[in-house]
Amino acid sequence: MNALSLLFLTMTACSVPDESSVPTEPTDPPQEDTAVAEINDPVHPPPEFESAEVCKDCHSRQYKEWQQSMHAYAAISPVLDAMAAKTHRDTNGGVGTFCTGCHSPVGTAEGEPGSTTAAQRSATSLEGVTCDVCHTAVNHTEPIGNTGLVFQTSENVKFGPFASSATERHRNQKSDFLLQANFCGSCHEVFNYPAIRLEETFSEYSSGPAPEEGATCQGCHMGPVPGVVSHRTEGPSAKLDGYIYPDREQVSHRFVGPDYSLLDDFPYPGDLEASAIAQEELAEQIQVLLENSVHIAAARVEGSDSARTLTVELESLTSGHNVPTGFTSERQLWVEVQVSRDDEVLFSSGDLDSLGDLRDQHSWEVLAGTLHEDTQLANLQSLNLLRWGGGQDIPAGSLPVVDTVFPFDANYIYRRSLAPYERRPYEWNLFGIEPPYRVDVALNFRNLPPYVLRELQLDDLVDRLRIFTIDSESIEVE
Repeated sequence: MNALSLLFLTMTACSVPDESSVPTEPTDPPQEDTAVAEINDPVHPPPEFESAEVCKDCHSRQYKEWQQSMHAYAAISPVLDAMAAKTHRDTNGGVGTFCTGCHSPVGTAEGEPGSTTAAQRSATSLEGVTCDVCHTAVNHTEPIGNTGLVFQTSENVKFGPFASSATERHRNQKSDFLLQANFCGSCHEVFNYPAIRLEETFSEYSSGPAPEEGATCQGCHMGPVPGVVSHRTEGPSAKLDGYIYPDREQVSHRFVGPDYSLLDDFPYPGDLEASAIAQEELAEQIQVLLENSVHIAAARVEGSDSARTLTVELESLTSGHNVPTGFTSERQLWVEVQVSRDDEVLFSSGDLDSLGDLRDQHSWEVLAGTLHEDTQLANLQSLNLLRWGGGQDIPAGSLPVVDTVFPFDANYIYRRSLAPYERRPYEWNLFGIEPPYRVDVALNFRNLPPYVLRELQLDDLVDRLRIFTIDSESIEVE
Protein backbone atom coordinates (compact mmCIF):
# COMPACT_ATOMS: atom_id res chain seq x y z
CA MET A 1 0.00 0.00 0.00
CA ASN A 2 1.31 3.42 -0.92
CA ALA A 3 -0.60 6.34 0.56
CA LEU A 4 1.74 8.84 -1.01
CA SER A 5 0.26 10.46 -4.10
CA LEU A 6 3.06 12.14 -6.04
CA LEU A 7 2.05 13.27 -9.51
CA PHE A 8 4.93 14.33 -11.70
CA LEU A 9 5.36 16.64 -14.68
CA THR A 10 7.62 16.15 -17.66
CA MET A 11 11.22 17.17 -17.06
CA THR A 12 13.97 18.46 -19.25
CA ALA A 13 17.64 18.90 -18.51
CA CYS A 14 18.57 22.11 -16.65
CA SER A 15 20.95 24.33 -18.55
CA VAL A 16 23.11 27.11 -17.11
CA PRO A 17 23.08 30.25 -19.26
CA ASP A 18 26.36 31.79 -20.31
CA GLU A 19 27.48 34.29 -17.65
CA SER A 20 27.84 37.08 -20.17
CA SER A 21 24.18 36.82 -21.07
CA VAL A 22 22.96 37.31 -17.50
CA PRO A 23 22.02 40.85 -16.39
CA THR A 24 23.99 42.14 -13.41
CA GLU A 25 20.97 43.97 -11.99
CA PRO A 26 17.96 41.63 -12.04
CA THR A 27 14.61 43.34 -12.31
CA ASP A 28 11.24 42.06 -11.18
CA PRO A 29 8.78 41.40 -14.03
CA PRO A 30 5.03 41.62 -13.48
CA GLN A 31 3.87 39.18 -10.81
CA GLU A 32 2.02 36.24 -12.28
CA ASP A 33 0.34 33.39 -10.48
CA THR A 34 1.70 29.94 -11.05
CA ALA A 35 -0.51 28.03 -13.41
CA VAL A 36 -2.17 24.90 -12.05
CA ALA A 37 -0.04 21.96 -13.06
CA GLU A 38 -1.40 19.40 -15.46
CA ILE A 39 -1.26 15.72 -14.63
CA ASN A 40 0.84 13.99 -17.24
CA ASP A 41 1.10 10.41 -18.33
CA PRO A 42 2.47 8.25 -15.47
CA VAL A 43 5.16 6.81 -17.76
CA HIS A 44 7.06 10.10 -17.46
CA PRO A 45 10.14 9.91 -15.24
CA PRO A 46 10.09 11.19 -11.64
CA PRO A 47 11.32 14.71 -10.83
CA GLU A 48 15.03 15.32 -10.48
CA PHE A 49 15.50 17.18 -7.23
CA GLU A 50 18.63 19.22 -6.62
CA SER A 51 20.52 19.10 -3.36
CA ALA A 52 20.31 21.97 -0.90
CA GLU A 53 24.08 22.17 -1.26
CA VAL A 54 23.48 23.69 -4.69
CA CYS A 55 21.30 26.39 -3.16
CA LYS A 56 23.55 27.52 -0.31
CA ASP A 57 26.06 29.42 -2.45
CA CYS A 58 23.51 32.12 -3.22
CA HIS A 59 21.00 31.58 -0.39
CA SER A 60 23.34 31.10 2.56
CA ARG A 61 20.97 32.59 5.16
CA GLN A 62 18.04 30.44 4.10
CA TYR A 63 20.28 27.39 3.87
CA LYS A 64 21.60 27.83 7.42
CA GLU A 65 18.08 28.22 8.80
CA TRP A 66 16.80 25.20 6.90
CA GLN A 67 19.86 23.17 7.97
CA GLN A 68 18.82 23.64 11.61
CA SER A 69 15.16 22.85 10.95
CA MET A 70 13.09 19.72 11.43
CA HIS A 71 12.57 19.68 7.67
CA ALA A 72 16.28 18.88 7.37
CA TYR A 73 16.03 16.38 10.24
CA ALA A 74 12.98 14.56 8.89
CA ALA A 75 14.76 11.77 7.01
CA ILE A 76 17.52 11.09 9.57
CA SER A 77 15.28 10.85 12.63
CA PRO A 78 15.92 7.60 14.53
CA VAL A 79 12.28 7.66 15.64
CA LEU A 80 11.21 7.64 11.98
CA ASP A 81 13.46 4.67 11.22
CA ALA A 82 12.17 2.70 14.21
CA MET A 83 8.51 3.60 13.62
CA ALA A 84 8.70 2.76 9.91
CA ALA A 85 10.39 -0.56 10.72
CA LYS A 86 7.62 -1.42 13.19
CA THR A 87 4.82 -0.60 10.76
CA HIS A 88 6.53 -2.63 8.02
CA ARG A 89 6.81 -5.63 10.31
CA ASP A 90 3.23 -5.29 11.54
CA THR A 91 1.77 -4.95 8.04
CA ASN A 92 4.13 -7.28 6.18
CA GLY A 93 5.18 -4.29 4.08
CA GLY A 94 1.64 -3.18 3.34
CA VAL A 95 2.26 0.27 4.79
CA GLY A 96 4.52 1.03 1.81
CA THR A 97 5.92 4.57 1.82
CA PHE A 98 3.19 5.98 4.04
CA CYS A 99 5.72 7.11 6.68
CA THR A 100 8.77 7.82 4.55
CA GLY A 101 6.79 9.62 1.86
CA CYS A 102 6.36 12.62 4.16
CA HIS A 103 9.78 12.43 5.80
CA SER A 104 11.72 11.79 2.60
CA PRO A 105 9.70 12.87 -0.43
CA VAL A 106 12.88 12.96 -2.53
CA GLY A 107 13.75 9.37 -1.65
CA THR A 108 10.21 8.26 -2.38
CA ALA A 109 10.33 9.97 -5.78
CA GLU A 110 13.67 8.26 -6.44
CA GLY A 111 12.06 4.89 -5.76
CA GLU A 112 13.33 4.18 -2.25
CA PRO A 113 10.99 1.70 -0.53
CA GLY A 114 9.31 2.59 2.74
CA SER A 115 11.65 0.27 4.64
CA THR A 116 14.68 2.42 3.72
CA THR A 117 16.58 3.71 6.75
CA ALA A 118 18.85 6.74 7.11
CA ALA A 119 21.92 4.55 6.61
CA GLN A 120 20.59 3.46 3.21
CA ARG A 121 19.30 6.74 1.79
CA SER A 122 20.83 8.69 -1.07
CA ALA A 123 22.53 11.97 -0.20
CA THR A 124 19.61 14.09 -1.42
CA SER A 125 17.05 11.79 0.18
CA LEU A 126 18.81 12.33 3.52
CA GLU A 127 18.02 16.04 3.23
CA GLY A 128 14.39 15.27 4.08
CA VAL A 129 12.13 18.15 3.11
CA THR A 130 14.84 19.89 1.14
CA CYS A 131 14.68 23.18 -0.79
CA ASP A 132 13.39 21.69 -4.02
CA VAL A 133 10.51 19.89 -2.30
CA CYS A 134 8.90 23.26 -1.59
CA HIS A 135 10.31 25.34 -4.42
CA THR A 136 9.36 22.96 -7.23
CA ALA A 137 5.88 22.20 -5.85
CA VAL A 138 3.14 23.76 -7.98
CA ASN A 139 -0.08 22.07 -6.87
CA HIS A 140 -1.56 19.33 -4.73
CA THR A 141 -3.92 16.45 -5.24
CA GLU A 142 -7.30 16.04 -3.55
CA PRO A 143 -8.03 15.44 -0.77
CA ILE A 144 -5.28 17.58 0.69
CA GLY A 145 -2.73 15.62 2.69
CA ASN A 146 -0.37 12.63 2.67
CA THR A 147 2.24 14.61 0.69
CA GLY A 148 -0.04 14.76 -2.34
CA LEU A 149 2.17 17.34 -4.04
CA VAL A 150 2.66 17.94 -7.75
CA PHE A 151 6.21 18.91 -8.72
CA GLN A 152 7.68 20.67 -11.72
CA THR A 153 11.45 20.35 -11.96
CA SER A 154 11.69 21.05 -15.67
CA GLU A 155 12.93 24.20 -17.40
CA ASN A 156 15.24 25.14 -14.52
CA VAL A 157 12.49 27.07 -12.67
CA LYS A 158 12.17 27.62 -8.93
CA PHE A 159 8.88 28.82 -7.48
CA GLY A 160 8.59 31.29 -4.63
CA PRO A 161 6.70 34.35 -3.37
CA PHE A 162 8.41 36.63 -5.92
CA ALA A 163 9.37 36.55 -9.58
CA SER A 164 12.56 37.95 -11.06
CA SER A 165 14.73 37.77 -14.14
CA ALA A 166 16.90 34.77 -14.84
CA THR A 167 20.08 34.55 -12.82
CA GLU A 168 23.14 32.42 -13.31
CA ARG A 169 21.58 29.43 -11.60
CA HIS A 170 17.83 29.30 -12.34
CA ARG A 171 14.71 31.20 -13.33
CA ASN A 172 12.24 32.39 -10.70
CA GLN A 173 8.48 32.27 -11.01
CA LYS A 174 5.97 33.68 -8.55
CA SER A 175 3.73 31.09 -6.91
CA ASP A 176 0.72 32.01 -4.81
CA PHE A 177 0.48 28.31 -3.93
CA LEU A 178 3.54 28.55 -1.65
CA LEU A 179 1.84 31.32 0.32
CA GLN A 180 -1.31 29.33 1.07
CA ALA A 181 -2.12 27.15 4.05
CA ASN A 182 -3.17 24.27 1.82
CA PHE A 183 0.43 24.04 0.59
CA CYS A 184 1.49 23.22 4.17
CA GLY A 185 -1.56 21.00 4.54
CA SER A 186 -0.24 18.80 1.76
CA CYS A 187 2.11 17.30 4.37
CA HIS A 188 0.54 18.30 7.68
CA GLU A 189 -2.65 16.31 7.19
CA VAL A 190 -2.18 12.55 7.48
CA PHE A 191 -4.99 10.06 7.08
CA ASN A 192 -6.28 6.71 5.92
CA TYR A 193 -3.78 4.38 7.54
CA PRO A 194 -5.09 2.28 9.10
CA ALA A 195 -8.40 3.92 8.15
CA ILE A 196 -7.96 6.66 10.78
CA ARG A 197 -6.85 10.26 10.74
CA LEU A 198 -3.41 10.48 12.33
CA GLU A 199 -2.80 14.21 11.95
CA GLU A 200 -5.46 16.88 11.41
CA THR A 201 -3.54 20.14 11.58
CA PHE A 202 -4.82 21.41 8.25
CA SER A 203 -8.40 20.34 9.03
CA GLU A 204 -8.15 22.19 12.35
CA TYR A 205 -6.93 25.27 10.49
CA SER A 206 -9.63 25.07 7.81
CA SER A 207 -12.50 24.66 10.28
CA GLY A 208 -11.22 27.27 12.72
CA PRO A 209 -11.20 31.08 12.76
CA ALA A 210 -7.79 31.49 11.08
CA PRO A 211 -8.96 31.60 7.43
CA GLU A 212 -11.48 34.34 8.21
CA GLU A 213 -8.78 36.25 10.08
CA GLY A 214 -6.51 35.99 7.04
CA ALA A 215 -3.92 34.03 9.06
CA THR A 216 -1.74 31.40 7.39
CA CYS A 217 0.73 28.78 8.56
CA GLN A 218 3.57 30.75 6.97
CA GLY A 219 2.61 33.87 8.92
CA CYS A 220 3.23 32.26 12.32
CA HIS A 221 5.88 29.67 11.48
CA MET A 222 8.14 31.63 9.12
CA GLY A 223 8.45 34.89 11.04
CA PRO A 224 11.14 36.03 13.51
CA VAL A 225 8.88 35.35 16.54
CA PRO A 226 7.56 31.76 16.47
CA GLY A 227 3.83 31.34 16.91
CA VAL A 228 2.65 34.86 16.07
CA VAL A 229 2.67 37.20 13.11
CA SER A 230 5.63 39.53 13.67
CA HIS A 231 7.50 42.27 11.85
CA ARG A 232 9.95 41.02 9.24
CA THR A 233 13.03 42.85 8.12
CA GLU A 234 13.91 43.37 4.47
CA GLY A 235 17.00 42.43 2.54
CA PRO A 236 18.13 40.64 -0.62
CA SER A 237 16.95 37.06 -0.98
CA ALA A 238 20.20 36.02 -2.66
CA LYS A 239 23.83 37.08 -2.68
CA LEU A 240 26.16 36.47 -5.59
CA ASP A 241 29.21 38.40 -6.71
CA GLY A 242 28.43 40.67 -9.65
CA TYR A 243 24.68 40.74 -9.02
CA ILE A 244 22.43 43.20 -7.24
CA TYR A 245 19.16 41.83 -5.84
CA PRO A 246 16.23 43.90 -4.59
CA ASP A 247 15.30 44.05 -0.92
CA ARG A 248 12.44 41.75 0.01
CA GLU A 249 10.70 40.62 3.16
CA GLN A 250 12.93 38.14 4.98
CA VAL A 251 11.27 34.92 6.15
CA SER A 252 12.64 32.26 8.45
CA HIS A 253 13.28 28.79 7.05
CA ARG A 254 13.53 27.18 10.50
CA PHE A 255 9.77 26.46 10.45
CA VAL A 256 9.77 26.27 14.25
CA GLY A 257 7.42 23.65 15.69
CA PRO A 258 7.45 21.55 18.88
CA ASP A 259 10.05 19.01 17.71
CA TYR A 260 13.83 18.95 17.98
CA SER A 261 16.73 16.61 17.24
CA LEU A 262 17.46 13.55 19.36
CA LEU A 263 20.88 13.24 17.71
CA ASP A 264 23.91 14.94 19.26
CA ASP A 265 25.53 15.75 15.91
CA PHE A 266 22.59 17.49 14.26
CA PRO A 267 22.66 19.87 12.44
CA TYR A 268 26.45 19.78 12.06
CA PRO A 269 27.80 16.22 11.74
CA GLY A 270 31.28 16.01 13.20
CA ASP A 271 30.91 19.20 15.25
CA LEU A 272 29.22 18.39 18.55
CA GLU A 273 29.87 21.82 20.07
CA ALA A 274 28.28 23.76 17.20
CA SER A 275 25.40 21.28 17.10
CA ALA A 276 24.76 21.73 20.82
CA ILE A 277 24.66 25.51 20.45
CA ALA A 278 22.24 25.28 17.52
CA GLN A 279 20.00 22.87 19.43
CA GLU A 280 19.84 25.20 22.43
CA GLU A 281 18.92 28.09 20.15
CA LEU A 282 16.10 26.02 18.68
CA ALA A 283 14.92 25.04 22.17
CA GLU A 284 14.65 28.72 23.06
CA GLN A 285 12.52 29.30 19.95
CA ILE A 286 10.31 26.32 20.81
CA GLN A 287 9.79 27.83 24.26
CA VAL A 288 8.58 31.08 22.64
CA LEU A 289 6.32 29.13 20.28
CA LEU A 290 4.71 27.23 23.14
CA GLU A 291 4.21 30.37 25.23
CA ASN A 292 2.46 31.96 22.25
CA SER A 293 0.18 28.91 21.93
CA VAL A 294 -1.40 28.30 25.35
CA HIS A 295 -1.33 29.57 28.92
CA ILE A 296 -2.90 29.23 32.36
CA ALA A 297 -5.76 31.72 32.21
CA ALA A 298 -6.82 31.27 35.84
CA ALA A 299 -6.00 29.20 38.91
CA ARG A 300 -7.97 29.24 42.14
CA VAL A 301 -8.74 27.18 45.24
CA GLU A 302 -12.36 27.24 46.40
CA GLY A 303 -14.21 25.73 49.35
CA SER A 304 -13.61 25.77 53.08
CA ASP A 305 -11.38 24.03 55.59
CA SER A 306 -10.40 20.58 54.29
CA ALA A 307 -13.09 20.46 51.57
CA ARG A 308 -11.48 22.48 48.81
CA THR A 309 -11.19 22.20 45.05
CA LEU A 310 -8.42 23.47 42.79
CA THR A 311 -9.57 24.81 39.42
CA VAL A 312 -7.12 25.59 36.60
CA GLU A 313 -8.33 27.10 33.34
CA LEU A 314 -6.24 26.55 30.22
CA GLU A 315 -6.69 28.83 27.24
CA SER A 316 -5.52 28.43 23.66
CA LEU A 317 -3.91 31.59 22.30
CA THR A 318 -3.82 30.57 18.65
CA SER A 319 -6.39 30.59 15.88
CA GLY A 320 -4.38 28.37 13.54
CA HIS A 321 -4.99 24.90 14.95
CA ASN A 322 -5.64 22.90 18.10
CA VAL A 323 -3.17 22.79 20.98
CA PRO A 324 -1.43 20.39 20.91
CA THR A 325 -1.60 19.57 17.23
CA GLY A 326 0.18 17.25 14.79
CA PHE A 327 0.64 13.65 15.89
CA THR A 328 -1.22 14.30 19.13
CA SER A 329 -0.96 10.66 20.19
CA GLU A 330 2.64 11.53 21.05
CA ARG A 331 2.24 15.14 22.24
CA GLN A 332 1.92 15.50 25.99
CA LEU A 333 0.52 18.78 27.31
CA TRP A 334 -0.32 18.37 30.97
CA VAL A 335 -0.91 20.20 34.24
CA GLU A 336 1.42 19.41 37.12
CA VAL A 337 0.00 20.11 40.59
CA GLN A 338 1.84 19.93 43.90
CA VAL A 339 0.36 20.77 47.28
CA SER A 340 2.93 21.19 50.03
CA ARG A 341 3.47 22.49 53.52
CA ASP A 342 7.05 23.47 54.26
CA ASP A 343 9.04 20.60 52.70
CA GLU A 344 6.28 18.01 52.91
CA VAL A 345 4.35 17.08 49.75
CA LEU A 346 0.69 16.57 50.63
CA PHE A 347 -0.71 15.92 47.14
CA SER A 348 0.63 15.62 43.61
CA SER A 349 -0.75 15.10 40.13
CA GLY A 350 1.06 15.31 36.82
CA ASP A 351 4.27 14.06 38.41
CA LEU A 352 6.49 11.39 36.81
CA ASP A 353 7.38 7.81 37.72
CA SER A 354 11.00 6.70 38.07
CA LEU A 355 11.19 6.04 34.29
CA GLY A 356 10.03 9.55 33.43
CA ASP A 357 6.44 8.73 32.43
CA LEU A 358 3.22 10.21 33.72
CA ARG A 359 1.35 7.94 36.13
CA ASP A 360 -1.23 6.78 33.56
CA GLN A 361 -1.98 3.48 31.84
CA HIS A 362 1.31 3.67 29.92
CA SER A 363 3.44 3.83 33.05
CA TRP A 364 5.23 0.52 33.48
CA GLU A 365 5.20 1.03 37.25
CA VAL A 366 1.43 1.65 37.29
CA LEU A 367 0.87 -1.44 35.15
CA ALA A 368 3.09 -3.47 37.48
CA GLY A 369 1.11 -2.29 40.49
CA THR A 370 4.10 -0.66 42.21
CA LEU A 371 2.72 2.87 41.78
CA HIS A 372 -0.78 4.32 42.03
CA GLU A 373 -2.41 5.65 38.87
CA ASP A 374 -2.87 9.42 38.74
CA THR A 375 -6.67 9.42 38.53
CA GLN A 376 -6.88 13.25 38.48
CA LEU A 377 -4.28 13.70 35.72
CA ALA A 378 -5.06 16.49 33.22
CA ASN A 379 -3.22 15.47 30.05
CA LEU A 380 -4.31 16.74 26.61
CA GLN A 381 -2.50 13.97 24.76
CA SER A 382 -4.74 12.01 22.38
CA LEU A 383 -5.67 8.41 23.14
CA ASN A 384 -5.17 5.60 20.62
CA LEU A 385 -8.17 3.36 21.25
CA LEU A 386 -8.76 -0.17 20.06
CA ARG A 387 -12.42 -1.06 20.45
CA TRP A 388 -13.26 -4.77 20.35
CA GLY A 389 -16.55 -6.14 19.12
CA GLY A 390 -19.41 -4.16 17.68
CA GLY A 391 -23.01 -4.37 16.59
CA GLN A 392 -26.10 -2.27 17.08
CA ASP A 393 -27.45 -4.44 19.91
CA ILE A 394 -24.48 -3.76 22.21
CA PRO A 395 -25.14 -0.87 24.62
CA ALA A 396 -22.91 2.18 24.23
CA GLY A 397 -19.92 2.15 26.54
CA SER A 398 -20.01 -1.60 27.10
CA LEU A 399 -17.38 -2.57 24.51
CA PRO A 400 -13.88 -3.48 25.71
CA VAL A 401 -11.49 -0.62 24.92
CA VAL A 402 -7.70 -0.76 24.98
CA ASP A 403 -5.47 2.33 24.98
CA THR A 404 -2.64 1.35 22.61
CA VAL A 405 0.84 2.87 22.42
CA PHE A 406 0.82 3.43 18.66
CA PRO A 407 -2.00 4.78 16.50
CA PHE A 408 -1.30 2.05 13.94
CA ASP A 409 -2.52 -0.51 16.49
CA ALA A 410 -5.76 1.38 17.16
CA ASN A 411 -8.98 1.88 15.23
CA TYR A 412 -9.95 5.21 16.78
CA ILE A 413 -8.14 8.31 18.08
CA TYR A 414 -9.81 10.22 20.89
CA ARG A 415 -8.53 13.80 20.81
CA ARG A 416 -8.34 15.98 23.89
CA SER A 417 -6.63 19.06 22.43
CA LEU A 418 -7.84 22.60 22.98
CA ALA A 419 -9.64 24.02 19.95
CA PRO A 420 -8.53 27.46 18.69
CA TYR A 421 -9.13 30.09 21.40
CA GLU A 422 -10.83 27.50 23.61
CA ARG A 423 -10.79 28.06 27.38
CA ARG A 424 -11.24 24.87 29.41
CA PRO A 425 -11.35 24.27 33.20
CA TYR A 426 -9.81 21.31 35.01
CA GLU A 427 -10.46 20.43 38.64
CA TRP A 428 -8.57 18.60 41.39
CA ASN A 429 -10.18 17.36 44.61
CA LEU A 430 -8.08 18.52 47.59
CA PHE A 431 -10.47 17.11 50.20
CA GLY A 432 -8.89 16.04 53.44
CA ILE A 433 -5.94 18.41 53.22
CA GLU A 434 -5.98 20.89 56.10
CA PRO A 435 -4.62 24.41 55.48
CA PRO A 436 -2.29 26.18 55.53
CA TYR A 437 -0.55 24.91 52.40
CA ARG A 438 0.87 26.07 49.09
CA VAL A 439 -0.39 24.98 45.66
CA ASP A 440 2.09 25.08 42.77
CA VAL A 441 0.70 24.62 39.27
CA ALA A 442 2.76 24.19 36.08
CA LEU A 443 1.70 23.71 32.46
CA ASN A 444 4.21 21.35 30.83
CA PHE A 445 4.83 20.07 27.30
CA ARG A 446 6.79 17.14 25.93
CA ASN A 447 6.79 16.17 22.25
CA LEU A 448 7.40 12.46 22.96
CA PRO A 449 6.79 10.35 26.06
CA PRO A 450 9.56 7.98 27.21
CA TYR A 451 7.35 4.89 26.89
CA VAL A 452 7.12 5.40 23.11
CA LEU A 453 10.90 5.40 22.78
CA ARG A 454 11.20 2.30 24.97
CA GLU A 455 8.58 0.48 22.90
CA LEU A 456 10.65 1.32 19.81
CA GLN A 457 13.79 0.02 21.57
CA LEU A 458 15.28 3.51 21.62
CA ASP A 459 15.91 3.53 25.36
CA ASP A 460 19.22 5.34 24.91
CA LEU A 461 17.37 8.42 23.60
CA VAL A 462 15.04 8.85 26.59
CA ASP A 463 17.48 11.16 28.37
CA ARG A 464 17.43 13.46 25.32
CA LEU A 465 13.75 14.29 25.84
CA ARG A 466 12.96 17.80 27.06
CA ILE A 467 10.09 19.02 29.21
CA PHE A 468 9.10 22.62 28.49
CA THR A 469 7.32 24.50 31.28
CA ILE A 470 5.00 26.90 29.46
CA ASP A 471 3.36 28.65 32.39
CA SER A 472 3.08 28.41 36.18
CA GLU A 473 1.05 29.74 39.09
CA SER A 474 1.29 29.53 42.89
CA ILE A 475 -1.50 29.89 45.47
CA GLU A 476 -1.15 30.23 49.25
CA VAL A 477 -4.11 28.72 51.10
CA GLU A 478 -4.52 29.90 54.70
